[in-house]
Amino acid sequence: MRHLTTLAAVGWLLALPLLTGQTTAVDDAPSPPAKSIGFETHEGYFVSNKFEADAAVSFVVITDQPAFDKVFGVAMVMGDRSHRLPRAAFDKNFVVAAIHRGNALLTYQVTSVTAEAQTLTVRYTTKGTPDANAQFACPLILSLYKGDYRSVRFVENGKAVKRLPLAPQGVGPAKPGS
Repeated sequence: MRHLTTLAAVGWLLALPLLTGQTTAVDDAPSPPAKSIGFETHEGYFVSNKFEADAAVSFVVITDQPAFDKVFGVAMVMGDRSHRLPRAAFDKNFVVAAIHRGNALLTYQVTSVTAEAQTLTVRYTTKGTPDANAQFACPLILSLYKGDYRSVRFVENGKAVKRLPLAPQGVGPAKPGS
């Protein structure tokens, strides 16, 4: 009988953390830190006036050249040394872009691109120079190596502004708030 009482006491001691909602050390282990991801910034492109022309801000994930060509065109000027996508870029890479439209000429500074739990996070800052006499469509275009990612999160000036799923192919446009 004494043996049964001891077993019951041990059972209660083992069950107590579960009943009180406490977790084990394995559950409390911190998640691995976000992994820094390599990327390239590309310029020398204009935004097609047929792509979400009425949106003040657009975010897009592009996985093939025909879809890229629907959103962007090559802007050629004399002495141009812009860093553009190489031929066959989409064989191993995909593109994420943020596009701001309005009366300010924006510049972007990417602070980091990280991956955590199959989500890429693109962190960047913007600076603008207003011009009441002109309208601009200013793109941030990044190419990244294809990996096992399910979504892309855009963090602008420290604020999360958009999360997009990674579509299997083509273009995945999204307007703010969608």
